[in-house]
Amino acid sequence: MRETKNIFDGTISSLRLQYWLSIAVLASFFLLIIFDLIPFPFEKNDISVTLERYAIVITIIAIPAALKLFAVMLKKVPSSPDTELVVKSYKKASSIRLLIINVATLMNISLYAISGNMNFFWFTIVLFIIYVFCKPSYPELANLAEKGKDSVQAESEIENIENIQ
Repeated sequence: MRETKNIFDGTISSLRLQYWLSIAVLASFFLLIIFDLIPFPFEKNDISVTLERYAIVITIIAIPAALKLFAVMLKKVPSSPDTELVVKSYKKASSIRLLIINVATLMNISLYAISGNMNFFWFTIVLFIIYVFCKPSYPELANLAEKGKDSVQAESEIENIENIQ
């Protein structure tokens, strides 16, 4: 039990480090863009309406897709008492979710820097709010591991009942 707790603590701390670093890097980049502290070799130009619409649609699709993909990936984790498999699956799902949100955020920050279009500014703000829902949590990982142990225990109880009969 103690070993499992250490594995979970290590996993959550590394995922939280990844989480906070990505937010810090993107927020710093965004603030540098907002206050014009990064010199760009080009003037802020209007981008085509088509590009703007595609960027908005990509962002609107990426937000729920990242959150739903995380839930689906966790549901597909096989019920197993193997803690390493559960931790590996949780890390993978969490990293993919964070990567999708990071890419969408970076795209909107970059398009805001290029065009100065306030749509991209507000989508970036919304994406930073979405990070609240992406924070790795210890209880979520522990519940996922417990689900695997419970199902194995239930299977062994069923086998015992069948053997008695």
